[in-house]
Amino acid sequence: MLDVLKQSLKPFDFLILIAAVFLFSKFDYDNLAIIDIIYIISFTLWFIMMFIKIYILYRKRRGN
Repeated sequence: MLDVLKQSLKPFDFLILIAAVFLFSKFDYDNLAIIDIIYIISFTLWFIMMFIKIYILYRKRRGN
């Protein structure tokens, strides 16, 4: 499983993850602006696509 994570996660993915953690810690969730909602949706879609990519690589690796 660790090999699949090494294969699927690139250095840019770690930068995106750090940016997401930083932005989510700074949001004022009681008073969200439109751009904040767009950031939340964008990062959510990125996380979903990242998990799908990991799942596909895991299934492909398990099949071999």
